[in-house]
Amino acid sequence: METPEPLVQNEAARRWPAALAALSGSTMVGFMPLLARRLYADGLGAPSMLFWRYDLAIVALAVAALFMQIDLRRVLRGGGWRIVLLGATLGSAQTLCFWESLKTLETSIAVLLFYTYPAVTLALDRLIVKQPIRPIAVLCIAMMLGGAALITLPGVRGGMIDLRGLLWAIPSPLVYSLYLAINSRLLRHYPPLVGAGGLFLGMAITFSAMALLLGLDTPSHPASWLLVVLIALGPGALTMTLFSYSVPKLGATGFAILANAELVTVVVIGILVLGEEITPGRAIGGLLIVAGIVTHALARRDAARLPRPASRPIPTGGTWKTKAS
Repeated sequence: METPEPLVQNEAARRWPAALAALSGSTMVGFMPLLARRLYADGLGAPSMLFWRYDLAIVALAVAALFMQIDLRRVLRGGGWRIVLLGATLGSAQTLCFWESLKTLETSIAVLLFYTYPAVTLALDRLIVKQPIRPIAVLCIAMMLGGAALITLPGVRGGMIDLRGLLWAIPSPLVYSLYLAINSRLLRHYPPLVGAGGLFLGMAITFSAMALLLGLDTPSHPASWLLVVLIALGPGALTMTLFSYSVPKLGATGFAILANAELVTVVVIGILVLGEEITPGRAIGGLLIVAGIVTHALARRDAARLPRPASRPIPTGGTWKTKAS
């Protein structure tokens, strides 16, 4: 029996907006390395940059929650505190690991290590929640890892590996994969704005505490303040809201695959803004990542159209097996 057309349309209507949200948010995050390095050059350390990002973003999200008439205290009492706790722990840890690694590690090495997280996420889905591994997902992730390697390996060969940066970078994909896996289940019960606000509130608490302990760097130029506000609103509040909307609908592995659009954005910015060379390896790597994303999206659409077996009624007097015997 074939799947009724309305069910296919409902599945597509549920998946495609989430996929577009994931792609849009990941594209905005792709601007972060460029913006962060400019703030580092202005004298901001990674904890201070993240403090300003999350504290300003949480103000914007709080204003949006008030406009939407969301009772935040009721949400927190009803279990929303778990989102805050997740943001304060795993969310802050994966963010700090990645951005600290960029200070002393070649960007290519840090990116290559971080972009192993889709494979780690797939493994966690299988090992922890016993989710079946679809061969098409393995193929898409292999294509993206190959693309990431082609893009970043020239930089890996051309630079020395800093041990301190390496120690920051190695845990990042595992922590982020755990963060995705938990969010894909926890955020199903809350509106996207609540999920974004809870996660950023937790991160704001963590980095505010770090600012008290380590000291707070302040932007010294109006242009730097503009960058901080841009990071807080674009790759910050808006991206996290899109994340909170898309992750529960796509699942951890589905989101991890689509989020590779971030790496494509980084490459495009490097070529258009920084004047980096367009090499055959980078071009092929970018095409592999795009092909992996498109293949995964089309496979999800086709899976929704596959015929589902009709349920067979149990005959009077026993099961099908006992009736046949």
